[in-house]
Formats: sequence, structure tokens, C-alpha cells
Amino acid sequence: MLYGTPPRYEPRATARGGLALYVRGFGAVGSGQHRPAPRARTQRRRAPREPERTAQFLVRGLAALILLGLVAMTTFLVFGGDRKAGTEAAADVKAGLLTSRTVDNAPLTVEEVFPDSREVRPPSALPYRITMTHTDADCRTATTGETGALLLAHGCNQVVRAGMTAPYDGYEVTAGLFNLADEAGAGVVDGRLRELVVSGDGSFATLPATRSGPDALPTAQVGWRTSGHYLLYCVITRSDGKLVTSDDPVAERITAQLVDAYLNTTVLGRRASSP
Repeated sequence: MLYGTPPRYEPRATARGGLALYVRGFGAVGSGQHRPAPRARTQRRRAPREPERTAQFLVRGLAALILLGLVAMTTFLVFGGDRKAGTEAAADVKAGLLTSRTVDNAPLTVEEVFPDSREVRPPSALPYRITMTHTDADCRTATTGETGALLLAHGCNQVVRAGMTAPYDGYEVTAGLFNLADEAGAGVVDGRLRELVVSGDGSFATLPATRSGPDALPTAQVGWRTSGHYLLYCVITRSDGKLVTSDDPVAERITAQLVDAYLNTTVLGRRASSP
């Protein structure tokens, strides 16, 4: 997020310039008066003094308000900058806790990823009904083609996933996480996966497995992302067996809700925040 540079304030120049004009405006009223008769001198001299005093009070009050406003704005900018820096520093610390299994060595559990065995509730979304959960130390059980070997080559030692019914008519989804050795390896897997999926040489398996086997996978839509040393993914199918196209808006919504909002923000965010 970009922050605009706050405008530069010069309180002295602004206050002096503004107040000088203000005072001169009131002073000009008395400069054009004729000398009054002796008997009325006292009364006529007092009359202009009241507006002058009022003007002075107004000027002083205005100066005080300007000063308070500048102090308040300066305080806001200073503490606002501190809060922003603190938030960014906290985010860096959390991200650092998930860079590898060396620092994040606790294995994932089904209870951690899917604490409610009945449903998943992504933020600001309808619940997904869980039909089955699965965890395995052999990452190949959740893949097809060359994807399993690719994951093993980069230290994958665990997969946790669930089969779900989406809150959108006719859509089924499998989503989960692969636990890789480190962030660098996850980045390599991320780049290579696109080639495998596009060529049809590798992908992710559904849960439960489709009755017609791997040959049915071209009708599915897959989405994934990496976060630290984890690979987060989902496989989206239709219960009627129809093709889920790459521009299907429902599939895009499911991927955003489960992979980005739930698995990344909720599950891994909670893990990174835990002591």
C-alpha cells in the first residue's frame, strides 16, 4: 500500500502572514478618522478600542487554534508512521516464521487446518460442507502425474486436505496444503507446476478420487499459491461432470475464498501468530 507524502506545513510563515493581514485590516479602520471635538474625545477614543480588543482576542484565538491544529496533525503523522512501521515489522516477523521447517517444525494436523469437521467458513463467505478429510506423509497420494515427484524433490513430507461441497449449486472442491522443506523449494514447485498443469503432465487429485480416474481431471479447474514453505491448492469440479472453464467466475470465487482467504490468511496466519 502506498502512502502519500503529507503536505509540508510552515506554521510560522503561514501564521505570521495570515495574522498580519488580519490585523492590518482592523488597523485601517482607525487610520482614516478625523480628530474629534474636545468634549467627545474620550468617548470617541474608547469606541474604536473595543473592536481593536475584540480583534486582538480573535487573532490570539485563531493563532491558538492554528497551533493546536498543527500540533495535533504532527502527532497524528508521527504516531501514524509508528503504527505503520510496527504493522510492517510484525508482518515481516510472521512471514519469517514460515520460511522453512527448521523454524516452523510442528507438523500440520487435520484439527488445525479443519477444526470444524462439518464445515469450513472462509471470511465473509458462506460455509463449505466437508465430506471427507485426509492427511498423509506421502504427498503423492494427493497428486497426479509428475507433480508427486516434483513435490518429493523439494522435501514435501505431509499433505492435509478435505473434500467439500461448495455453497454454489453443482460445485465440488478439494483443498489443502502441502508441507515442503523451505520457501525457496516452494517457489520452484510453483513455477514448474504451471508447465505440468498446462501440458497435462501433472495436477492434483480430488478427494474422494473421481470414479473415472485421472482421465476425468481435464474437466476440473485447479488453483494454487505458495506461502512460506507451504503449497496451498484447490481442485474444483462439477457434480454433473461438465468442464469447469478457466474463466468460470464461480471457480475464481472458490479459489479466492478457500486458498487465499481461508488457507493462507486464516490457517497459516494463525500458525504464524502462535507462540
